[in-house]
Amino acid sequence: TTDPSVIIRESLVEMGQKLTPTLQMAFAREGLSPYQGLILASIVQQEVSKYSDQTQVAQVFVKRLSLNMPLGSDVTAIYGAIEANQPPSLSFDSPYNTLIHTGLPPTPISTVSQAALDAAADPAPTSWLYFVAGDNGTTYFSQTPQQQQSNISTYCHTLCSQE
Repeated sequence: TTDPSVIIRESLVEMGQKLTPTLQMAFAREGLSPYQGLILASIVQQEVSKYSDQTQVAQVFVKRLSLNMPLGSDVTAIYGAIEANQPPSLSFDSPYNTLIHTGLPPTPISTVSQAALDAAADPAPTSWLYFVAGDNGTTYFSQTPQQQQSNISTYCHTLCSQE
């Protein structure tokens, strides 16, 4: 029964408290505006839940952005299809599909936790370019397409076979 304007106002106040000047400066060091950092954090939030994995996934995405590579995020592709009232799909062409398009999607794809914001602002000091969530719940990271394909073949049979 809460008026939607109250919910929006309270959400904006809370986000303002989380997007501290320190966090905004950390985003800037990664070449991101606060809004871009929020978008990145939303993707990280949906990709993995474990904080140590979030910092590494954030690093993968920041590295890919710097190389002008597609982010390659399944969750953005699926979000874009659902947002367009289509069935979940990795191949649906929308501005959110980072399997097809380079750069960040136009808006966040979910709410974000403080952990995801922190991960996006301070990615792990690694050089990964790829990751895959294995069927066992472990995230596997790699540096080359060949290593990525090996990780998929070894660890991801059920999850990776879904469209």
